Amino acid sequence: MTPHYFTYIAFAVICLTLLTLPFVPAFREWLYPTDAVPLPVSPNYTSDIDHFARRLRADAMAKLGSGPPTGYEEFDFVADTDAGADMDWRQAQKRLIARASISSPDAVRSLQPVYVDGSLRAGADSAFTALYATGDIELGAQSEITDWAHADGVVRLGANSIGLRRISAGVAIELGTEAWFERLHAPVLRFGSHVSSVPQPQSYEQSPASYADLPRAIRQTPELYLIRGDCALPPGKVYTGSLVVTGFLTVGAATTVVGDIKARDGVSIGPRASVRGALTCEKRIYVFPDARVRGPVISESDVLIGANAVIGQSDAQTTVSAANLIVEDGVTVHGTLWAHEIGMVKQL
Repeated sequence: MTPHYFTYIAFAVICLTLLTLPFVPAFREWLYPTDAVPLPVSPNYTSDIDHFARRLRADAMAKLGSGPPTGYEEFDFVADTDAGADMDWRQAQKRLIARASISSPDAVRSLQPVYVDGSLRAGADSAFTALYATGDIELGAQSEITDWAHADGVVRLGANSIGLRRISAGVAIELGTEAWFERLHAPVLRFGSHVSSVPQPQSYEQSPASYADLPRAIRQTPELYLIRGDCALPPGKVYTGSLVVTGFLTVGAATTVVGDIKARDGVSIGPRASVRGALTCEKRIYVFPDARVRGPVISESDVLIGANAVIGQSDAQTTVSAANLIVEDGVTVHGTLWAHEIGMVKQL
């Protein structure tokens, strides 16, 4: 063999080695897997509001022998005899399971996630990082949830409480006045005194009206009008169709809009007014007392919802989303409330 032949062989071997090296870690992982379980998901990187609640429930069910193994069955148990009455919750080193309902007139404060097979009722100044109850959750005034909470029944937080991250419920969520929140989801959300009696717009004297009669109205389609600049819909009217306004839109008292509304510089929905569609705005949205909006309410700025206003319907849940959300005493929302920065229940 000539020297050139060995040179070619050496060159081929070197090239083959260089091409094979990047695949060695993958081949080794295939033979001996080191990543066989799902990675934990940060609360900042999942949009499913009850994601962590379902994960905790699955782990608890596995620990109790009522569900398939999850690989995360490390729990301690709350003593069944006293249902946690004499327990020092803050000393727990593992997640906790209570196999019966807990009712304490005093504060309950836990640094570990808690799963309750039943209802949990605790006094003022209670605090939890994460909490799941198969029944109801009721915490007294000035309580705090720092990560998430879910109840298959009703979640009630007293006045001046704080509900960070996400709170969900299978039946309803009720927040007292001066409570702070971030993201809520339930078939019914009630705030403050929970008094909400919105008269139907039909109980007021209304007359049909047309967008075509408004100044600077431009007909885009048979069901859509555009108005450049500010626009004011007079009170006691019924408008059918959708409306886009490049300025500030004012919907007069007891006026009904059967369609969607979109504005750029702000929207004011007057008292007893009704929007039977979506309400979208780049800037601030004011929903005055006793008003009703059936569809989603979306703002890139702020949303203020007045006393006894109703958003959504019991048979058609919707979403309210804004950077800052302020809801007054008696407001009812069906669906999701999402304050991307600050959410507050304002006392009248």
